[in-house]
Amino acid sequence: MEILPINFEIQVGSKRLKIQRKLGNGAFGVVYKAKDKASSRIYAVKDILCEDASEIINVINEIATLNELSHENVIAVKGADQFVSREGVHMLILTEYCAGGNLNERLKEASSEDENLRWMLQMSHALSYLHSNEVVHRDLKPDNVLLTAAGDVKLADFGLAREFIALKTNYRLEDDSWLTYYQYYMETGAGIRDWVAPEVFDGHYTEKADIFSLGVIFFAILQRDYISINGKRFYGAFKRVRDLGKVGLGYAMAKHNPRKIQFSSRAQGSEPQQELTLECLEYDKDDRPSADEIHQQLEELEIQNNWMMTLAREYCAIM
Repeated sequence: MEILPINFEIQVGSKRLKIQRKLGNGAFGVVYKAKDKASSRIYAVKDILCEDASEIINVINEIATLNELSHENVIAVKGADQFVSREGVHMLILTEYCAGGNLNERLKEASSEDENLRWMLQMSHALSYLHSNEVVHRDLKPDNVLLTAAGDVKLADFGLAREFIALKTNYRLEDDSWLTYYQYYMETGAGIRDWVAPEVFDGHYTEKADIFSLGVIFFAILQRDYISINGKRFYGAFKRVRDLGKVGLGYAMAKHNPRKIQFSSRAQGSEPQQELTLECLEYDKDDRPSADEIHQQLEELEIQNNWMMTLAREYCAIM
C-alpha cells in the first residue's frame, strides 16, 4: 500500500493536517501521527485504501459504529474524509492520539500489579459498554489496545466490529407464561488466528468470542508469553502443537485439543485475577462470564487492593 510521506498534508473535514510519522498498521490500513496546522493539536489518522465499493461501505460502517459510541476507554472519532490517488480511494478516519502506544509494545517492559489490574479493569469496562450497546469488537488483541500518556486504555481498530444479529426464541413455562430468549450469532470469520475463540473457526459464534479474546489479553498481561513473527514479539495465550510450534490457544483448542491452559509459576497477578482469566478462556462459550460480570469482579478486586493498601499505610504510620 502507498505510504504517505512525512509532511504530506491532508484534509479531514475542516482540519488541515500534516503527517508526522507512521504509527503502525491496523487490521485495515495504515495509522499515522498527524498535527493540525491551525491548532497544533496531535491526532491519529487511519488511512484505509479502498479498491471497490464494498470496502468503502465497510469503512463507512466502522465510522458509523464509532460515532455511536462514547466511552472513556474506547477510542473517539474526531472526523472522517477521503481522497483519491492512483491506487484507489483513501478513506480517512481521524481519532484522538494515544501517546502511550499500544499494549503489545508496552508488554515488552515490566509493569506493576496495580497497572495490570487497571488495564484489565478498563478493558472489561469498555467491552461491557460495547456489548450493552450490542456491538461486538471481533478483533481484540494487544495491538488494538492503545494507551494514553497516563497509561489508560483505549480500545481501537473497529474495522471488524458489527452489531449482534438476534435470533429470537420463545419458551413456554409451566405457568403458561412465555420467556423470550435471545441468542446472538455471527457467521463470518473475524480477527487474527492466534487471538480468537475456538468457535470462530466453526464460523458460528456469539459475543462470547470477545470474552475469549479479552482472556487472551489478560493472559498476555499476567504471563507475558509471546510468539515472534519477523523478529517482532506478539503477546497472547499460546500452546505448543506438534509440527506447528506455538499457536494461539483458540486455534489449538479448535483444531487439536480443547484442554485448558495454565499459568506458570512466574506469572503475575493474584489468584482471583488468574482464575478470572482462565474462566474467560473456557472452551465452551457458555462457561465464560459476561463482560459485565468480569468488570464487576475486577472492581471488587480493586476495592480490596485499595483497602489493603490503606491498612498498610496506617500500620506504617503507627509504627
